[in-house]
Amino acid sequence: MSESRPQSGEEPGPTRSPHQLGEDEGPQSIGELKAALALWPQHLMAFTAELEAAPFAEVLSVVTAHRVRWMMLTHPEIQAAIAESEGGTSDTIPSETVWADYDPVTFEPLHPTGQPGTAEGREA
Repeated sequence: MSESRPQSGEEPGPTRSPHQLGEDEGPQSIGELKAALALWPQHLMAFTAELEAAPFAEVLSVVTAHRVRWMMLTHPEIQAAIAESEGGTSDTIPSETVWADYDPVTFEPLHPTGQPGTAEGREA
C-alpha cells in the first residue's frame, strides 16, 4: 500500500503533488472512493448516482472525475487557485510573455542570459 494513501479509519491527507493525481495515489477502488467521499455527503451522493447511471463504457471516466474531485477537496490550495483564476484575482504571467523567450520549435531559451518575460538579452 502506498504511503500517500490513508489507512483505514484515517482522514485523507495530502498526496505527493497537489497538481497531479498519480495512479497509486488516493482511493484505489470504488469502495475506497466512496469511503473517501463520505466526508462530503453531497459528493458521495453525486458519485453514487453517476456511477449507477453510467453505462459500463463510461464507468472509468466517472471514477476518474470523482477521484479528481476528491483531490480538489483534500487540497485547499487547488480550490483557492481555481477561485482566484475564476475571480480574475490570480497573479499569473500571460503565456505569450513566458514563451517569448523560447524558440517556438525547439523550446530552447533564445537568450539564456536574459530574464524570462523581459526584453533583456533579446535581439532587436
